[in-house]
Amino acid sequence: MNEKQDTINAEEMAKRLNTTSSNIRKWCIELEKHGYEFIKDNRKKRYYSVTDQSLLSNLKYAIQEKKLSLEIAAMTVIKGFDRNRSSSGTQEEHLKKEENNRELSVTQEHNNRTTDAVLNTMKNQFEQQQSINNKLLEMLDHYKTSLEESENRRRSEQEQMNKQLKELEERLAIRISNRDKEMMEYIRSSQKQQQEQYLEIAATQQNEEEQKKGFFARLLGK
Repeated sequence: MNEKQDTINAEEMAKRLNTTSSNIRKWCIELEKHGYEFIKDNRKKRYYSVTDQSLLSNLKYAIQEKKLSLEIAAMTVIKGFDRNRSSSGTQEEHLKKEENNRELSVTQEHNNRTTDAVLNTMKNQFEQQQSINNKLLEMLDHYKTSLEESENRRRSEQEQMNKQLKELEERLAIRISNRDKEMMEYIRSSQKQQQEQYLEIAATQQNEEEQKKGFFARLLGK
């Protein structure tokens, strides 16, 4: 394969960058997620050019020195790579310039400076976004607190209303009970009065009968 003539495999790249083949593979997968392409053979095995080495070195620097996550570091070096490529022409022209006019150490120093500039820009953007996120969180906390206070007021009002309804029901029950008692007393009093009237009428009738009997007795006795 012609494209493999000026490339190296993962093991050699790991030695040059003083890391492991596992790290090289993991870094390449993340870079590919963001659109970067490596040379591969028919079995999908990757081969690395001088530009790939420079990019991977920048990625290692961003991860180990700048303490960025793999995803953020990959996005950063890809952004720097695209910026350098757009200012230097096509990728093939960039490779020729690197191979003919620069040593890898000089390129690495330049790329590190570029990476620092990009990282500082990214850092400022992250800080601004973090500030915005913090304000949003404060707004959400305030909104949550307002909702909780509103819910507590609603519960308190509902409990107070339930208490008042219960007291009203109890007062109504007492009134009904007292009214029932008064009604029973009235009925009993009426029954007693009627009974007394019946007794008086009966006594009067008996007295009248006795008087009639005495009258007839006196009349017949004469």
